[in-house]
Amino acid sequence: MIRTIVTPALVCAGFLWSAGSGVAVTATGRGGQGGKVVTGRTVWDGVYSEEQAARGRSQYMQACASCHAADLRGDSTAPSLIEESFSFQWGDATVGDLLERIRTLMPSDRPNSLSSQAYRDVVSFILQSNKFPPGAKELDAEPEALRQILIVATRPAAKQGQ
Repeated sequence: MIRTIVTPALVCAGFLWSAGSGVAVTATGRGGQGGKVVTGRTVWDGVYSEEQAARGRSQYMQACASCHAADLRGDSTAPSLIEESFSFQWGDATVGDLLERIRTLMPSDRPNSLSSQAYRDVVSFILQSNKFPPGAKELDAEPEALRQILIVATRPAAKQGQ
């Protein structure tokens, strides 16, 4: 009886969360394209600069590496920020979602303690560490612009030759 009530409630809560947060959830779940066509900007469009990622590396080493490790692989209490773990957690979310989550929760002992620029730089370093290509411009400072950049694990088909 309880299981019958809990399961629909969890599905409903998950749907409301995804609808309210602007996260696109595909039929295959999070963490990839699921065969869909991706339109609009993605992390494969070079949304950060090399210089920004270099600044982000320095900020990361000072504020994040003690928990998430220098290689971004995390430990038993802090999640990995690269490869499959990153793709599973953030695939089909936006760069704005990632930035907001990091800003409001990290560092865990002093959330929102870095400058806005430092948080964008750290996100740039995380994107670089996940082998998303750099571009000529830095991550936009406008939160709404960052919510328009989708994180997808594999390069969308329309962008394969780029």
